[in-house]
Amino acid sequence: MLTEGIFFLMGFAFIDINAVIPVFIHSYTNSVFLAGLASTLYHASSFVMEILIGPYVKRIRNVPRYVSWLALLFRPLPLLMVPILFMNISPLIKVGSFLVMYALLRGGDGLIYISWGDLFGRTIPSEKRGLLMGYQQLLGGIASLLAGMVVKTVLDHPALIDDQRYAIIFSGSAVVLIISALALFFTRDLPHSIDTTKPNHWQYYREFPGHLKKNPIFANVVLIRVLSTTTHMVAPFIIIFGQQFFQLSSQEVSTLVYLQITGGLLGGFVWGRISKQFGHHRVIQVSMLTGFILSLTIILLMIAGPVRLPAGILWPLVVINGMNLNNWSGFINHTIDIASSEERTIYLMISNLVIFPFTFLTFIAGIMVESLGYLPIFIISTLAAAVAVWRGTKLNFPEGPSESLVVTPLPSKESDR
Repeated sequence: MLTEGIFFLMGFAFIDINAVIPVFIHSYTNSVFLAGLASTLYHASSFVMEILIGPYVKRIRNVPRYVSWLALLFRPLPLLMVPILFMNISPLIKVGSFLVMYALLRGGDGLIYISWGDLFGRTIPSEKRGLLMGYQQLLGGIASLLAGMVVKTVLDHPALIDDQRYAIIFSGSAVVLIISALALFFTRDLPHSIDTTKPNHWQYYREFPGHLKKNPIFANVVLIRVLSTTTHMVAPFIIIFGQQFFQLSSQEVSTLVYLQITGGLLGGFVWGRISKQFGHHRVIQVSMLTGFILSLTIILLMIAGPVRLPAGILWPLVVINGMNLNNWSGFINHTIDIASSEERTIYLMISNLVIFPFTFLTFIAGIMVESLGYLPIFIISTLAAAVAVWRGTKLNFPEGPSESLVVTPLPSKESDR
């Protein structure tokens, strides 16, 4: 899982939805709206697949085989963009083809996510989950820096045209993601019960409100995650905002892309250490506070104006943006902590199902930017973060025994057979 996580993060660093992809779309179409649509597809396509597969997760007998083969099927998809980029078609069609490919890529990840989370929660003890994810993000962040160096070098290379640049970037992503899929073939599961009843989608989802009512702690975590998603509606636009606000050159923009990837590396280290030392709930609390600071600072920048401030002030803001985009580990781990093993997949499903409508906020934000400018979306982001900070003060370290905190030894290879 560590190896898979490292290469997974590195692969998506080549096609980072909040750094590389907005620059790619903007360079081909000059559209902020389409950049917001890409971010919405990134999240929504994954969630749709999670909703469809959710009732079947507990019926999967061999989870490692299921996740590894699906990963190997979907993760090479960026390679499809290489011939499309060199076709004599309009830039808009190229971007449209990318959006379809990206939705399929993320949809495949959605088919994997819940089963992966169940396998992760079942085989890794609570005190090591945050550290493992931290190492995934730390080492994956270092690998992402290498990917970022490649991206920056390719974007800055004067002898390349855009089609050549992004063909190299998409190819690099596909190769690394294929390696991440191959790593999943080495995972092994623990003995666990298999649900043999025929799934009833309506009954499965009708019971969800009851889980929220009986577990107010979980309901609060879901609320904060909704607010976090609202806060992150500005994430794909930070670099584009800086480019337009300070009139940055292409080299300065590629530097911001690299800094955001660096922020992901720093976030992996910081959130991992916080999880290990202070608990997973602290990751949620601290990331909500930094999200509030980020959006509020952008508002102050717009009030002050670009003439009075150096463009370098964007650097720490972009790094913070990269850090906060990795705060999902806090939500996943805290949710696993407060759920029994029987209800783990249901809690993960509820969490994603509730925030699904809010994934369209980046799409709406793109429309708002083109019609009203950047100020309204940063105001909304700031207010959501402020409420999230307040709700986060009610989170505490889980108390009492929980089946999700217990792990049993891995079976031998003989018993696997």
